[in-house]
Amino acid sequence: MCIRALRPDDIELELQFVEGLSPETLHLRLQYSATEVARRDLERLLDTDYVERLGLGGIVRESSGERLVGVSRYARIEGTTRAECAIVVADAWQGRRLGTELARTLARAARERGYTRLEGTALAENARLIAWARRFGFDGGTEPHSGGLMRIIIDLEHLPDED
Repeated sequence: MCIRALRPDDIELELQFVEGLSPETLHLRLQYSATEVARRDLERLLDTDYVERLGLGGIVRESSGERLVGVSRYARIEGTTRAECAIVVADAWQGRRLGTELARTLARAARERGYTRLEGTALAENARLIAWARRFGFDGGTEPHSGGLMRIIIDLEHLPDED
């Protein structure tokens, strides 16, 4: 498995990845109920410039070709040194540290590009993600007026250089 930057020509990998997510994982990631994601939305997510918007993919090589098993992304919050971020891991790869590696790689890339923090949100019911964030000491709390949406903040200025 390797982690690499995603490109616009990865659209078929991205489509297969999203189609393979369980309804629960898709709900926890999108933060609303959906049975599919539109191709144009995925194309927009793959329209990256590697500074303002970056997507990283966990890729495995199989006899049939490459397969995407996890994704992390950030997009700059305009006029700031902060970025919104998100991570999703294929169901079969959850609990195998891929999410941690995707977060670590994304955080390092963001810091190298001058960002000071990454911010993400999670549904309060996403106990696994919230426990993961607390385990690594990331700041967080309930978003006001959000119905229980949790905000997770990764301070990049104090990110360790080594594992």
